[in-house]
Amino acid sequence: MTLNFLSSLKAKILPLLLVALVSMLFMDCKTEVSSKKQQSAFYVDADGNLMNKKGKLVKNAGEYKMEGGYYVDMNGEPIKRDIDKTKEKINEKVGETKEKLSNAASNTKEAMSNAASNTKEAVSNAATITAAGVKDNFNKLFNTKAVGTAYALHDIAFDKESHRITGMSKAEVEGLAAALKEHPESRIQVQVHTSDGKNKSECKKISSLRADVVKNMLVTLGVSADQISAKGLGLTASDAAKAVANTVEVVVEE
Repeated sequence: MTLNFLSSLKAKILPLLLVALVSMLFMDCKTEVSSKKQQSAFYVDADGNLMNKKGKLVKNAGEYKMEGGYYVDMNGEPIKRDIDKTKEKINEKVGETKEKLSNAASNTKEAMSNAASNTKEAVSNAATITAAGVKDNFNKLFNTKAVGTAYALHDIAFDKESHRITGMSKAEVEGLAAALKEHPESRIQVQVHTSDGKNKSECKKISSLRADVVKNMLVTLGVSADQISAKGLGLTASDAAKAVANTVEVVVEE
């Protein structure tokens, strides 16, 4: 999930960085120009009209004046060359690009903040699994005779090629064991799914061995063996997702 997020983030950020680099090329497009350059860009024809170098009419006679060494309009604003107008447009685009980059940065920061919060919440939720909490959950199931209810033991992990346990939540197993000991009349079945075998037959064999391991672990913690049955389901079409996830479930029986 984290890799997918980072890939998505990368796909969004790279185009924006390219835009930023292009924008930087135009960051020095200043519109200020010396009076000498401005004057050289225009000339006054015989009728007193202000023309540009291409012979295009810029201002009619009486619509401009010379002020402070610049050709200006009747409001005192310097008359701009075509190149100055182009630079202004570029600067406008740069401004728009900067705003987009700023918004994108804000959105990216928010997305990363949300991802961090979600991760923190997930870690916090995982950390709240206690033996007392698990015991309480199973007590409720046993007290209400919730036959058929399945409870997944999320933190049990096995070696990919065997039934050896490589990781587990001690709190989950101890909580389940405590509830079973308080309800000697209750029964459960440990069901294990897996796709780790080379074929369906091998998957079923591995899952059966893993189910027995979980049962024996509960018996070691003081639960009566008569309260627990074990079943390896291997890889089935109906529960393929559970098999891929190597799911271990505890199902309440009569």
